[in-house]
Amino acid sequence: MVRKCLKEKVVIFPEQSTESYVQLHANETMDFPGITVCLRFYTDESSKSQSLFSLATPSEPNDFTISYSPLNLYKLQVHGANAEFNGLPFKLNRWNSICATWNSVSGFSQVFVDEVPSVQKAVAVKNSFKGDSKIVLGQSYKSYANEDFRQDLAFTGFITDVHVYKEVLTPRLIKNFMEAKIPFKQGDYINWRNLKHTVAGSAAVEPRQHVTFYTNQEGN
Repeated sequence: MVRKCLKEKVVIFPEQSTESYVQLHANETMDFPGITVCLRFYTDESSKSQSLFSLATPSEPNDFTISYSPLNLYKLQVHGANAEFNGLPFKLNRWNSICATWNSVSGFSQVFVDEVPSVQKAVAVKNSFKGDSKIVLGQSYKSYANEDFRQDLAFTGFITDVHVYKEVLTPRLIKNFMEAKIPFKQGDYINWRNLKHTVAGSAAVEPRQHVTFYTNQEGN
């Protein structure tokens, strides 16, 4: 499988289907005490919750997941435990930038959306991320063993700039990602600009549309 740079590219999910997804393939097994996942998403779905990112391991299909609902509610699952974050921004037919973090030392999780930080919440046992991972965009794993996803959380819209870090990023580094004005830190576990991936179903990787894209990204 060849690595590709997906700068200036977006993943399109044109229909709500468990058959449409993009898997991201890491080069190494996990062994890190914290995690940050950053991405941007764009949708017109206003009536249901949708999954943005799902990381599964052999011991837990919901080892780290990010989902949202149109009621300004974002949900993380860490090692199978839930944390909900209310009142953060959510825009229909606009780009939303999100970063989610979790620290195994403190057990604290936090979500940043368009530079607005949530409170920190304790979630999950204080175990590091270890072992082989399976990562999917636009779906939520039901099991690690096969590509079995939850129909009720299937995503429709665009996703781009997905980066996974083996640490909790500082607020300054997260701000750089949100603003996208200067070269931001690239993911050291999953890097959108040096990525192995598999596309399935009606999902597709296409050039971004400049007329609708976040305008302050033009310099990158």
